[in-house]
Amino acid sequence: MKNLIFFTLAAAATINLYADPVTAAGFECPRLSDLDTPPLAAEIDLLVPKGPLLEEPSKLNSAIDLLRTHGVSRTDTVNHLIAFYCPAVADNSVLSDVQKTERVMQFSQMVTRLVLTPNTVEDVIYNVPLPPNIAQVAMARAQQNGLTLEEWIAQLVEAATR
Repeated sequence: MKNLIFFTLAAAATINLYADPVTAAGFECPRLSDLDTPPLAAEIDLLVPKGPLLEEPSKLNSAIDLLRTHGVSRTDTVNHLIAFYCPAVADNSVLSDVQKTERVMQFSQMVTRLVLTPNTVEDVIYNVPLPPNIAQVAMARAQQNGLTLEEWIAQLVEAATR
């Protein structure tokens, strides 16, 4: 679990999310070569989709299944997927370093939930981008109700479907 925490935070650690983008040290991705990868997993890595393809749920789930089926641990699966996704974000010249960090952190949180959630869970997880001002209001309302943002949104959707 220590490696998962290190690698999940590696992208964020390269730049402080609240730092001024001008003074930030720059955005760097964790390197696949830094992972302790068994030899078989290194061959499997060549078959896994990279970059924005991993944003497609079917491709992401296939990548998770492929890595897990070939004996890659849950922690290493998360770390590998982050390492496969991050370079495409790093190469996006439209995004600031802070935006790149946020994008990789969002991806890493989603992947962590998908990989570490027991297979018996039948919930569907949606990844819905929100404008920052809407996200802040939603977070505040959730906190006012003593809920996490996810719990608050789930309650709203559940109520809307009744």
